[in-house]
Parts: sequence; C-alpha cells; structure tokens
Amino acid sequence: MRPILKKCAIYAKLTNNMLIYFFIIGLCIALQAERGIFDFLSYLRLFKQLKNIKNGKNTNEKKPLYILIPVLREQPIIEETILRFCKIKNRHFDLKIAILTSIREVTDEPPTTEDVVVKSMEFGKLVPYRYSISIFRDTTVRGNMATQLNYAVDKIKSSGGPETLYIVYNADSVISETTLEELWALLQTYSDKKFAFQQPCAFVRDMQPNSNQFTNAMSLYQSWYCLGHESRIIRNYHKKFKHNRVEINNNKLGVVVGHGSGMTININTSNGGYPTDLLTEDLTFGFILSTRNVPILSLQALEIADVPNRFTIFIKQKSVWFWNFLGYASCYKKMRKQGHKITQMVPLLVSGLAAGAYWFLDTFFIVVPLVLGVILKSYHVTLISILSFISFYIIPQYFLKRNLPGVLEKQGFPEYAKNVRSVSFIKLLPSLCLIILTNSVGPWIATLGYINYIFGGGLPTKYKTGD
Repeated sequence: MRPILKKCAIYAKLTNNMLIYFFIIGLCIALQAERGIFDFLSYLRLFKQLKNIKNGKNTNEKKPLYILIPVLREQPIIEETILRFCKIKNRHFDLKIAILTSIREVTDEPPTTEDVVVKSMEFGKLVPYRYSISIFRDTTVRGNMATQLNYAVDKIKSSGGPETLYIVYNADSVISETTLEELWALLQTYSDKKFAFQQPCAFVRDMQPNSNQFTNAMSLYQSWYCLGHESRIIRNYHKKFKHNRVEINNNKLGVVVGHGSGMTININTSNGGYPTDLLTEDLTFGFILSTRNVPILSLQALEIADVPNRFTIFIKQKSVWFWNFLGYASCYKKMRKQGHKITQMVPLLVSGLAAGAYWFLDTFFIVVPLVLGVILKSYHVTLISILSFISFYIIPQYFLKRNLPGVLEKQGFPEYAKNVRSVSFIKLLPSLCLIILTNSVGPWIATLGYINYIFGGGLPTKYKTGD
C-alpha cells in the first residue's frame, strides 16, 4: 500500500509542477499576444490617419513657432540639420530655429557645435537664414538636456511671451511640411484648449540597402515600437480630452518622448519645466503633465530619425531610456508633496512601473516558454513557443515594412519610402531576432545602476548614444 501511496504522491507533485509550467508558458504567450496584436492594430490605425492629411485654413497672421534643437558635440551634422529645417515649406508659422548649446562643450577641442553654427551663419550655407536662427548656450556646468531646454524656454518666454509655441527635435530629426500643416490644423481644431502634443516617429533615416543589416533591423524594430505601442498610449490619452472630457483627477498616463513633442511656453513653465534632477527628462515630464491634467494630443505627422548602428550602442541607448521608468517614483513623490491625491497618483505610478516591468521581462516572455519546452521534452510546447514568437514579433514587423513606404510617400518622404521598400526583410531577419531577444538587456543594466544610485552612488553618465 505504501509504495502505491508514494507513487501517487510523486505523480501529484509532477502534475502540480506541470500545471505551474503550463501556467507560466500560457502567461508568457498571452503577454506576447497582448503587445503583438494590439500594437499591430495600433499602427494600422495610425497609418490610416497619416494618409488622411488635413490642411488648416490660411490666415493673414502667422503664429510664432520655435523649433528647439538641443545639441552636444554635433559638429559633423549640425549645419545640414539647421539647413533642412530652414528649407521646409511653411504657410502658417513665423518659424524660428533655436540651437541649444551647452557650456560643457567649451572645454573640448575647438570648434564646438556653437562655433560651427556661428561660422556657417557668417560665411556658410546658413547665411540666407541667419535672422531665423537663435543660439541659447546653457551655462549649467553639470547640465543635461533638461537644463538646456529649460534655459531656452526661459529666454524665449522673456522675449516672445508665454503663449509662444515650441516643438523639440534632435539633431538627427527630419520632418516635412506635413508636420507644420497638421500642427496648424490641430491648433485650429482645438483652438479653445491649451494642450501639449506628440508626433509619431519612423526611425528609418538610415534604413537602406547599403546600410548594415543591424541598422536596418534596428530601424524596423524601433519604428514598430513607436508607431505601434507609443502611438497607442498617446491615442488613448488623446481620447480623454477630445470631446471636453477633461478630468479633475486624470488617472491615465500620457506620453511625451522628447523629440517630436511640443507645447506653449506657459504650459512648460507652469508645470515646473523639464525635470533636471533625473537622468532622463521626457517620459518623466509626461508623468508630471498627466498628473496635472494637461491634454497631450496626437500630432498626425511623421518625424524621421536614425538609430544605433552597432549592437553595443543599442544596449547603451536602451539602458539610458529605461531610466524614464526608474524616474517615475521620484516624480510620484514630487507630485504627492505638491498635494495631488493618492487616488490619482497610484494608478499613474502603477501604469508607468507596469510598462517598465514589461520591458524588463520582455526577453523572459520569449525565452522561458522555449526553455520549458526543452525541459519538458515537449515538441508541442517548443513548436507553440516558436510560432508565438513568429506571430507576435516577426509577422507584425514584416507587415510594417510592407505598409510603411506608402505612408512615407503620403507624408512627403518619397526617398525614404524607396529605401525602405528596397531593403530585404530576409537579410535583416537574423539581426532583428537578436534585437528582440536582447531587448531587456539595457533595462537590466539600468536597474543595476539604479540600485547603486539608491545606495549612495551618483547618477550614471548619460553617454551619447549615437556616432
């Protein structure tokens, strides 16, 4: 009798273990499906909107608009960057290009980025546009992008007034006249509201047949995340404010991601400006705006940007970006001290931390089912794990590559459309799999840095993540 009972106990234990294993496998695949399916539907919906370009009505008065470009050691590209913005066709705005330099460059070998700009304004390609270009040098010795932005905002406020509009771009950003047309239409549609805005970005500036396959794969992957996932968050937040449904205690987290985001000077300063005490300033500022019930609307126009062209830079970039999620707790404490209710703040914090947790565990969602399939010696589990990876990661990005060129053409980027169309999906696929499978490595590195920071270490250096 005892041997039978012992066998039953062993069988029950094995059964319980199997149930746990299958629960873990099912949960991982379900989480893959949530991101894969809903982000896929999200970018299809966004593409439909991006093809429907709206032109605002002309008026005799042009509204002032500053394009803020924070720079640090951008000497090789800054002249062409400014020239590109200056040449954009513009019917609606009194456009000013503001280059935000930093005193941190003064100790570098000359010329600094500011030196290059000044020389070009005096003798180079920027001479015809010199009266439309301003330079604001941040004097904070231990400054960052947030101090550069806040310094420029204060200067513009004193000269242009609090209702002056601005939009932030990186030195690698490319926009077309569609951005200005859509922004004008947005301002007319919501003329009775004060709001911030965020436009989506396709990271395809360097995606072309002559680029290395890692660059092409990274371009596709980063575009998928922004056009699928981030656009979904922005659209859901936008809905709350579209029909005057402004909540006193908003509990939905909005997003501003730095480049492609904008607002009036007054919205910035009345909400404390960009946080300067954190490693990153974009998503954390979005948390603050969400807490204060500021509408963040979706600007239906594409920005083009580049991506890291090497695996090591990719990991560094992700480790920097993850500090946004690590900074949510600091923003929560700051907002609580200002008197915001815990019933509003907790959902915002949970939403932000949950997004960070998903990113931190993303690699596990893929690897764990595969490993358990091997441990269980189950062909079916292994096959299902592989199929889920293909279905929820690879197929959505294949269709993104198929559909994106048409959107780029409609948005005024025919050359980028041609390049994306010419890239082979099969050739970039191995690099794409590597990027997907190591997506969580950057967050792991950032978390180790954060633990060191908590126990008395300083903030890590926000190193440059591009060449």
